[in-house]
Amino acid sequence: MNGDGASPGKTSGQVTELTTIAPIKAGQLDSLRQVLRGVQDNPSAALQRIGTIHYARWVIIDDGARLLFTSNFDGTWDRYIEDFSEHLAEGLDRIFGHCEGYPGARPLGPFKDYIRTHQTQADVFYAAYPEADVKRVRKGLRVLSAFEQLLEEAQA
Repeated sequence: MNGDGASPGKTSGQVTELTTIAPIKAGQLDSLRQVLRGVQDNPSAALQRIGTIHYARWVIIDDGARLLFTSNFDGTWDRYIEDFSEHLAEGLDRIFGHCEGYPGARPLGPFKDYIRTHQTQADVFYAAYPEADVKRVRKGLRVLSAFEQLLEEAQA
């Protein structure tokens, strides 16, 4: 967490970063790897329920001792954590339940405290498109696809 009393995480435009590092419980590494493989097999199924995520990544680091979670998202830290708790509590519990001291995604207060405790603010945070929220990016891609289809039809 940053030490200045402001909201955790750095912001560029409307994009905010989140980095947490949590110790993995002894004997839980293999089980955690299985859960993460399941997320990797179909990550968008759950994560798209929160329409503000630019990316999310979980990495087992330090020879299996700790779990790194990084994400970039639109909006405030509080709203993002609330969205995670509201929409992805079960998935978060399956992942972070392998970490020491994890209180569960609900109730919200202890969950926010856990994230703050394990959060490390980036020294440098860069967002290529700080004013382009996820909604705008998706819309732009749909417009581009429709335009390309029109071009193809006009050339046929």
